[in-house]
Amino acid sequence: MSDKTVIVAGHICLDIIPNLNSIPEGQFAAHFQPGHLIEAGPTVIATGGPVSNTGLALHILGIPTRLMGKIGDDLFGQAVLNIVRSYGAGLAEGMVIDKTSSTSYTVIISSPGVDRMFLHSPGANNTFCAGDVDFDQVAQAALLHFGYPPVMRRLFENGGAELVELYRRAKATGATTSLDMTFPDPASPGGRADWPSIYRSTLPNVDIFCPASRSCSSPCGGRPTTAWSSLPGVTRSSLG
Repeated sequence: MSDKTVIVAGHICLDIIPNLNSIPEGQFAAHFQPGHLIEAGPTVIATGGPVSNTGLALHILGIPTRLMGKIGDDLFGQAVLNIVRSYGAGLAEGMVIDKTSSTSYTVIISSPGVDRMFLHSPGANNTFCAGDVDFDQVAQAALLHFGYPPVMRRLFENGGAELVELYRRAKATGATTSLDMTFPDPASPGGRADWPSIYRSTLPNVDIFCPASRSCSSPCGGRPTTAWSSLPGVTRSSLG
């Protein structure tokens, strides 16, 4: 493996994006009513999440990349594999297939004049743990980029023990480590997790941590410049 290889691990899902351009701007609420049939256009099917978005982008840019995600043994999982494989031979080799879980998916509701809404099922992402990362390969890579623990239950439950262990083992290999965040549903278990405590335990083994302010405000239960200023390695200037 090249010493310039990047491993992108963590959340992956199937994005289902119906074309809703038939809904006139400003008429979204009037159309989305119980019992209504809404005619949609062709649907875009794509992979989503950092394993897909960041990993495939790096591959397209010519950077040696390995992907590590977790899917179910179902039609959505097969679709994820087919899409990933279409970008290059071997890209799907690091995918773990969990026969006891369903594949994660997101239905993206995007109507003219309205901000997007996401109907998300975490699926197999909820069972992802440190043991699903091939640390022998991490040891041969330059960088491990991991994304979206707030929507991966196994990584934030029990005080984030699995996330802490994942980064401890990754850092011990000598690879540079990067942590990518997302904005969870505040009412979900991920949105209610004790993120300040999780990050205090995790960030000492994270080299690169640049979350958007919206992604980091809710998990910490306050404004970024107040709730995050006490975390290791986080300064007011780094929060913008």
